[in-house]
Amino acid sequence: MRRKIVGLIGLGGIVLAILGGGITYMVEMERLDSLVERLARDQALHLIHALRGSQGATGAPTLATGGFLYLRVDAGDGSPTQEIRQGDMPTSARQRLDTLLSTADVEHSHLNFTDGGRTYMLLSFPLADTVGRFTGLYRVEEPLARELFRQVVWSVAGVFLIVVTSTLILIPLILGLERQVLHHARDAIEANLDALVTLGSAIAKRDSDTDAHNYRVTLYAIRLAESMGLGAERIRHLIRGAFLHDVGKIAIPDHILLKPGSLSPDEFEVMKSHVRHGVDIVAQSRWLAPAVEIIGGHHEKFDGSGYPQGLTGENIPLLARIFAIADVFDALTSIRPYKLAFPLELASNLLAEQRGRHFDPQLLDRFLDRANELYAHYGNGTDRDIRRELAVELKRYFG
Repeated sequence: MRRKIVGLIGLGGIVLAILGGGITYMVEMERLDSLVERLARDQALHLIHALRGSQGATGAPTLATGGFLYLRVDAGDGSPTQEIRQGDMPTSARQRLDTLLSTADVEHSHLNFTDGGRTYMLLSFPLADTVGRFTGLYRVEEPLARELFRQVVWSVAGVFLIVVTSTLILIPLILGLERQVLHHARDAIEANLDALVTLGSAIAKRDSDTDAHNYRVTLYAIRLAESMGLGAERIRHLIRGAFLHDVGKIAIPDHILLKPGSLSPDEFEVMKSHVRHGVDIVAQSRWLAPAVEIIGGHHEKFDGSGYPQGLTGENIPLLARIFAIADVFDALTSIRPYKLAFPLELASNLLAEQRGRHFDPQLLDRFLDRANELYAHYGNGTDRDIRRELAVELKRYFG
């Protein structure tokens, strides 16, 4: 789990570094583009002033054009257009310029292109004091280009380094928080499990039973659920329900709950109400609420003759059908205040007689296939052994 968290944080840091570097690159390139445009425009204004000063001279004007390989000034007032092309302009750049001049919309402020590893800017802007326009091709000098590129690299590298460093700093902090969260989560789970076991024990004592029944029936139910391919979450619900299946008996009066003989019809109606009471009790707890499936359904029978709703077949919740088999099997094979333990063969035969009547046939067949193995493992164990076995299962399913 921890390696997964570190991996996710690291991956997130790399993604953020790449995004940050990319954004920084675009921002820096935009900023440098504006800087080059400003330098070229300043140089162009200087050239315009120089050209105007040479208008009275005879022949083509000769002046230092700085970084401009081509320039043209249209005065727009009837004066002749002034145009200069530098002879050292690379052929490919000249062809690109001619194409842009003939096809491009020169109303734009500037347009960049790269040729032979050099950066060029076609600059065009209106003259401030006339209706004319300046158009020129500016070549960024190599020393300046290298310096500008270096600035971009350092900016991008700085952002990348800051993000990566921050990620490395955050990893131990997040892992520390994760450890605290897990610690508190474990404490909460342990507290809930303690409450679950304690409440189950209180119910067993109330019914003149021992904790061992809750432990064994839970283990039987877990093994049957696993054989049916149920997932961990469903088995966690099963464990809650197994411990609390009879929690509603807390509300049953002693003279009925502890009566040694048979119950009268009226008394049996009161006894059946423990299902409703149990549902009411656990429904108030979000952590215990999944136990409702078993508490409310473990007295239903496959043929519809059970209570409280008389559900039939697969209308009975699956966890309740699983638990009913485990519960009756342990009741038959265990010593109770009113009976001795039945031999395994007799108990299995009694269960088989209820196939399709009390019990789900498919679930019962699966359980009876393993009944000998399960009884040998859990049926004759001491309370201490069973408690230890259950502790292993609780740790496995609740962490």
